[in-house]
Amino acid sequence: MRLLIVDAMNLIRRMYAAADGSELALDATQSRCLSVIARNAAQLQATHVAMVFEQKCETWRHRVWPDYKAGRPPMPAELEQGLEAMRRYFQQAGLCCIELAGWEGDDVVASLASRAAFAGLEVDILSTDKGFCQLVNSRLRVRNHFDRFTWDEEVVKQRFGLMPYQLPDFWALTGDATNHLPGVEGIGPKTAGQLLDQHRTLDLVFAALDSLDGRARNALSAHWQAALLTRSLATLRTDIPLGLNLHELRWQSHAAVSD
Repeated sequence: MRLLIVDAMNLIRRMYAAADGSELALDATQSRCLSVIARNAAQLQATHVAMVFEQKCETWRHRVWPDYKAGRPPMPAELEQGLEAMRRYFQQAGLCCIELAGWEGDDVVASLASRAAFAGLEVDILSTDKGFCQLVNSRLRVRNHFDRFTWDEEVVKQRFGLMPYQLPDFWALTGDATNHLPGVEGIGPKTAGQLLDQHRTLDLVFAALDSLDGRARNALSAHWQAALLTRSLATLRTDIPLGLNLHELRWQSHAAVSD
């Protein structure tokens, strides 16, 4: 069995941006999204598909770090107003649409993906968000439809020089501009990679603090709290109670597929 999990807002916002300016932008967006999902499900031979949405609300990350995702452009008003109708459209097309109040969609995706992979399913997450790469394992991959690119364990190691599980520690050191996370001032990707190559985890980097070179030691001594905060925020939750039955996610392929 194979499960395709769609990062709904990631796909919808990209498709809407491509259709923006059209009088029928919402209609074009939903039909193109359904076509993309159907095409990917067919290519992967997915037996189950879930589309994960999220409510516009404060989550635990905003409470811990009020600047989380600060500076991101707001969702276009027309798209925001049309989301509920769009969700009904996908449900009528046979897609299981999931949304949990108070939880960020990324955490819902991570919880569903991790549990399905642990249960023995092959899992693909359809998203351009590299944050999902921390979840990658022998049964779980991240598929970027727009760049026609798939993150598996080997690709993650080639691109980042790290194992997937090390990525939250990497972002803890470098920060994450996309989500407005601080990291450690004075430590860039090269140094962060070297530290994790040598010590494997952020905790072991801190344990070896006295043996580090002066620049890295001083940076970590001054900004250790920011590193721990960023790691917490960058780590996806996989323990959210979902209350789902696998049967609910069964994919009935009757959607039109177009290039």
